[in-house]
Amino acid sequence: MGLVQSLIRFKERIKVKYEEYLVTTIEILVSAIIGFSIGALILYVLGFNPAKIYSILFTKGLSNPNYLLSKSTPIMLTGLAFAIPMLAGVFNIGGEGQLYIGALVSLVVVISTHNPVLGILAGMVAGAALGTFKAALKVYRGVNEVIAAIMLNWVMYFLILYLLTERLYNPKIPHESIPVPEDARLGKIPTPLGDIRLIFFIAVIASLIIYYILYYTNIGYLLRVAGLSPKTAKYAGFNPNLAIIYSMALGGAMAGLGGALLLIGYVYSIDTTMSTLFGLGFMGIGVALLGRNNPVGIIFSAIFFSMLIIGGEMIELLAGAPPELADTLTGVIVIALALPYTYRMLISYMRIRRMMRE
Repeated sequence: MGLVQSLIRFKERIKVKYEEYLVTTIEILVSAIIGFSIGALILYVLGFNPAKIYSILFTKGLSNPNYLLSKSTPIMLTGLAFAIPMLAGVFNIGGEGQLYIGALVSLVVVISTHNPVLGILAGMVAGAALGTFKAALKVYRGVNEVIAAIMLNWVMYFLILYLLTERLYNPKIPHESIPVPEDARLGKIPTPLGDIRLIFFIAVIASLIIYYILYYTNIGYLLRVAGLSPKTAKYAGFNPNLAIIYSMALGGAMAGLGGALLLIGYVYSIDTTMSTLFGLGFMGIGVALLGRNNPVGIIFSAIFFSMLIIGGEMIELLAGAPPELADTLTGVIVIALALPYTYRMLISYMRIRRMMRE
């Protein structure tokens, strides 16, 4: 009898999951149709051939798998940096600064030790430390996490600029930092798609580990319960403040990992204009929303986002379109895909904030 009941409950859970995935799939398809239709209308009004533009967007965006997946790596991890705290009810836009400090610390460590593993771990610890600091400001001093993130993002930005121009610059190329030693650079792995940089596989493994932590461990359960209802978390014996600290530390570690991998396995140095790092943390927010704040979904949304970025670059070169048009097209598509989930998420976030004030 017990076995029969277990099978019935299992069947019911499968049915519920199937219905959830079906609704999500339909929602994504409808949103995609709307987004691409609006984009096509904009292109037509501006005098461009939508079929030609979209053909370039997809064919060129997918033409180089190594470039595509390498570009997706840092935004995949900054997407996790936003998604993890969001599940705990914390709106974290500090992935940008955490990426910066992760890249900086990993550069210093790898130059000193020639050990990429130590460099990666140091970047993660630095990102986690910054995330924990912001969480402590919120929990113990009542500082709004958005305001703290904005201020610390700029602090990290100007700190790195100072160090690049005064301490870590390359004497041979003054507008770049000292490069990562060649014996400490991460290489590529042969695959059926060609040689793919190792950093992509590390990011995917990190995403899967985060998925396991969030949905199959006590810490993940704490974060999700606190995110749904801080009062319920208290009644269940959990401390919602710990959920904030854990989520920000874990999210910061992912952003720091993104900065470390980008530096050690792809660009190998930081330029004094910060163009190799700037904006990747904020792109991660779009990636997280596109992936429904699910670590597995974020893997695919990061690749899709990367395809749009690369395709947009090719539109400028092959169709003579201005860069603003490519950015507009990408923005319209991403907003259309992310809007339904974003709306539900913001409603839940506002409800949680009201409950916390009561």
